[in-house]
Amino acid sequence: MKESRKYILYVGNDYPHKNLKRLKLAFEKLNLDYKLVLVTEIISDEKLDELYKNASLYVQPSLIEGFGLSPLEAMKRGVPVISSNAACLPEILGTAAMYFDPLDINDIVEKMRSILSNDRAKKELIRKGFEQVQKYSWQKMTKQTLEIYKKIP
Repeated sequence: MKESRKYILYVGNDYPHKNLKRLKLAFEKLNLDYKLVLVTEIISDEKLDELYKNASLYVQPSLIEGFGLSPLEAMKRGVPVISSNAACLPEILGTAAMYFDPLDINDIVEKMRSILSNDRAKKELIRKGFEQVQKYSWQKMTKQTLEIYKKIP
């Protein structure tokens, strides 16, 4: 494994409902030779793409989420995803993510460890992730939105 892939990634803001406090506590308990990379500020698209592509794992720990674009971005780049089972995330990510209770630090640790130590499970999530992202596209969303606007009197 390349040294550059020895990190766990989160991309988003650091508002309390994003649950980064528990993610950090879980990471400390994980006690593996990985780094935790939290992208909570604006960076270049190129740097963000590089961070996604080289991550070992993406974690979405949110307590509340509107849609969950970041884990889909990770899936698109071949990164396995574990996610909170809260809000809309299971609906958006389907079977392409492994889920945890966002209030249970030990569950977060267990799911991170499970994927980082099991190549077979990791490859399966990556495969399912590529399939899941095919369900979403900006063109499809734009077309559907336009159709809704056309129905408004």
